[in-house]
Amino acid sequence: MPRRTAQVFESVYLIDTAQIFRESIRVILLHPTQFHSISIFFFSPLSISLFISHCLVRYFPQIPSWSINITDHLLGHPLLKILSKTIIHLIICFPSFITFSLIGRAATIQAVSDNYNGISLDRRRLLMKSGMTWIKLLHTSFWEFFIVLGLFGALLISLATVPKLLFSMGLLSSRMLGFLCVLGFLGIPFCVVFAQLMVVGNLAKVLSVLESECYGLESLLKANNLMKGRRQTALIMTLLSNMSLRLVEFLFEFRICRDISIWEAPLLVSMYSSVLVFDSVMNVVFYYACKP
Repeated sequence: MPRRTAQVFESVYLIDTAQIFRESIRVILLHPTQFHSISIFFFSPLSISLFISHCLVRYFPQIPSWSINITDHLLGHPLLKILSKTIIHLIICFPSFITFSLIGRAATIQAVSDNYNGISLDRRRLLMKSGMTWIKLLHTSFWEFFIVLGLFGALLISLATVPKLLFSMGLLSSRMLGFLCVLGFLGIPFCVVFAQLMVVGNLAKVLSVLESECYGLESLLKANNLMKGRRQTALIMTLLSNMSLRLVEFLFEFRICRDISIWEAPLLVSMYSSVLVFDSVMNVVFYYACKP
C-alpha cells in the first residue's frame, strides 16, 4: 500500500460502513469540482436515459406488453408488470451504461486512487487513464452480465419446467400453485446470490482499474477473496446505494404523475448522478480498507 494511503488508514481500520461513509465524504470534499465534473459529463447520460425510459413507460404503457407476452409463452404465466418495466429500463440504459457510465466509474476510481497516492488530480490525465481502463471495465462488466444472465436463466428454466413436472406427477392441484411454490423456494437463495454478485462486481470494477493485470473473471474471483470477512459491510454499502438510487427514481415517477416542472428534471438527474459518484467512491475506499 502506498505511503500516503497507509497514513490515511493507519488510525482507523475501515471495516465499519459509517466510517467508510465519512471517509468517502471527506475525499469528495477535497476535490468537489473534479467529482462534480465527472458526475455531469459521464454519469448524467445514464441518468437521463433512465428517466427517459420512465417517461416512455409512463406515457406509452403498451411498450412493456411484448415482454409480458414472451414470458406468457415461455412460462405459461405473464411476467409481473414491474419486471417488464425493468427490462425496458435495462434496454434503454444499456448503451449509456457501457460507454459514459463505465468511463465515469473509471475516472472516479482513478481520482480517489490519485488522491490517496498524493498525485494532483489533472482532468486530462484522468480522461486518458479512464479511456485506457475502459475496455478492462467493459470486459469485467460483461463477465458479470453473463453470470447474472446464467443466474436468471437457471431461475426461469426452473420456473418453466418444475411446476409442469409437479403438476403432471399429480403432486400439485394446479400449475399456478406449483409456480408460486417454486418461486418461493428458489426466491430467497436467488436474492442472496444476486446480492453477493452485485457486491463482488462493484469491487471487481475497482480492481480492474487499479490493478493492471487484473480484469474480467480474474477480477471477480479476486474480489470475492479480498472481501472475505467483510461481506456484511459491503452488503450494507450496496443496500444504501441502491436505496438512494431507488428513492431518486421514485421522486421522478412521483413528479411525472404530478406534471414535472422544467427545473425539476435536471435537479433529479444531478441527484442520481451524484449518488452514482458517491457509490463509486465508497467502493474505492472499501477496496483500500480490504487491501492487505
